[in-house]
Amino acid sequence: MVDISVIIPTHNRAAMLRSLLSKLDAQREGTPAFEVLVVMDGCEDDTSTMLLSLRTRVPLRTLTLPGVGPALARNAGSQVASGRLLIFLDDDIEPGENFVRAHFVEHQRHPGGVVMGPYPPLPHIAKDRFRLTARAWWTRHFERVSRPGHQFAFTDVLTGNLSLNAELFHAMGGLDPQFARAREDFEFGLRLIKKGVPIRFAPDASGYHLEHQTTTLSGKMVRRYQEGRSDALMARKHPDIQRLLAIHRFTGRKGRKRRLQRAIATRVGSVLDPLVKAGPRVLQMLEKAGLRRLYEKVERQCSGYHYLRGAAEVLGEDWRLPADPASTDEIDVLEINLDQGLEAAEAMLAERRPLAARIMNGTVHVGDMSHRVGAEPWDARHFRPWLNRQAIHRYLPVALAEWQGQPISASPNLSDFTLNTLNNPSFHAHMIEQHVQWMEAKLRSALYDNRSKS
Repeated sequence: MVDISVIIPTHNRAAMLRSLLSKLDAQREGTPAFEVLVVMDGCEDDTSTMLLSLRTRVPLRTLTLPGVGPALARNAGSQVASGRLLIFLDDDIEPGENFVRAHFVEHQRHPGGVVMGPYPPLPHIAKDRFRLTARAWWTRHFERVSRPGHQFAFTDVLTGNLSLNAELFHAMGGLDPQFARAREDFEFGLRLIKKGVPIRFAPDASGYHLEHQTTTLSGKMVRRYQEGRSDALMARKHPDIQRLLAIHRFTGRKGRKRRLQRAIATRVGSVLDPLVKAGPRVLQMLEKAGLRRLYEKVERQCSGYHYLRGAAEVLGEDWRLPADPASTDEIDVLEINLDQGLEAAEAMLAERRPLAARIMNGTVHVGDMSHRVGAEPWDARHFRPWLNRQAIHRYLPVALAEWQGQPISASPNLSDFTLNTLNNPSFHAHMIEQHVQWMEAKLRSALYDNRSKS
């Protein structure tokens, strides 16, 4: 029996899967023993043949399902996995050589929680707006969650690179099969947060996301349909966070525009669907014509339409949602005074795990650790980074204004990227490495173009 199982759900990505498995087979020396479990979910390509012919040093097992979606595929994999630690990995990620060991080490340091690793986009040349927007989203996401002391929200939890003990996964009931093809990770993250399970980030458990090979405009529209469906289910199952979901903007509203949008999604959708399917081709033509603003408007309309069509599948004619029980609850605010020292403040946070705290230094109000709906309670690991950000926000702009001879009252706020660069050198180094690789790819592309012309 091995200590670790890496579970990979896959669907018709044989070549990509082969590359991924070669990376896992070449993990750094000293990596604990682990197995790989590939869940073939409705594969119609040569995935099965490729896996049968593949020879790896790492034990490799397979499981075949009829196309049930990634949530159920991960659940099924967890049922037959041998490892006490489960690592879920998407089939379009190329893990680094320290991937498995980094997950294992983080659990050794902080047992009993969930560990996430980064998988930013693989550096590549991209010129179209869709690709640039997708790459920017993934980069911003991992830049945000990599900040020291980041307070995780349910929308931060992604199962593409995530690990936890098998016992905890089964105790949580696994992933909810209602969310078969979208938001299963968000819903699972919300349940983890409500149970008080700590969520941690392991920067060395990294991989590169091959999103430029797997995501398309057409695929995005299908995804938006699934997200609308899942958000409607989420709002019903967890009404306390419904205000954070896009579906909240369309439910219970009496405005004429909202009523019209709901009516179109519910009653006229079957007529409009063939027309809307041409949306990706129209967007490509608009981009070629350089009509940026019209492109953005059409893209928003197409994306919103698919989202509402998915929601209508769940809600039908009745777009009302359950009342939000949290809206009437009072949040207890823990008051902490720094006159006893930072260690005492951290111990109090670790013991009480408050949703909100007011920090005082004697009679001086330092700041408020505010309550965030859908976010984990405050803990000791959040405290010093929070203090650092408070100090930087308040005092560094003042120092910069004095140095530049500007009025102190007019000092600008620092961007989140600047704060993260100051606080997180490991992510800054990662961004530099990504830029270097992008420049190398650009240079190779230019050399190829020159050869083609000659």
